[in-house]
Amino acid sequence: MPPPIRRLFALDARELRDLIRAQVALLKAEWRLKREPIGALAIRDPTHADHAAGDPVRARALARAVERAATHGIFRPYCLTRAMAIRALLERDGIRGASIRVGVRRHQGEFQAHAWILWAHEVLGDRAEHVAQFTEVDDLRVLQRG
Repeated sequence: MPPPIRRLFALDARELRDLIRAQVALLKAEWRLKREPIGALAIRDPTHADHAAGDPVRARALARAVERAATHGIFRPYCLTRAMAIRALLERDGIRGASIRVGVRRHQGEFQAHAWILWAHEVLGDRAEHVAQFTEVDDLRVLQRG
């Protein structure tokens, strides 16, 4: 049996349900990303982190499910799609206060952008040391198409 299949069978029922929900959330986020202005998708309320509510263990589990689905699922989504999916799952599970953050950097002469989730002053779906390499952009309306 291939290793990905073995790992799938090692999941408990809740993890498997989360993985399926994560794959659906990624597909929905990808669909939205193709149809709505990027700036409208990632606009954030700067007070969200101070008003976070919900179970941190559950929040981390949902973020982990999205990362698993993104890594082993039916397509490899970009970071903004992953962040949108995490936020949607958190909201559906009553975990409030998550916001999509976007940062930019210049790396080896190349301009790069990255998106992640911040909830309760915690980075979800990414490593804090990775997102620390980016300068956060506060006003994303400049990214709106057209």
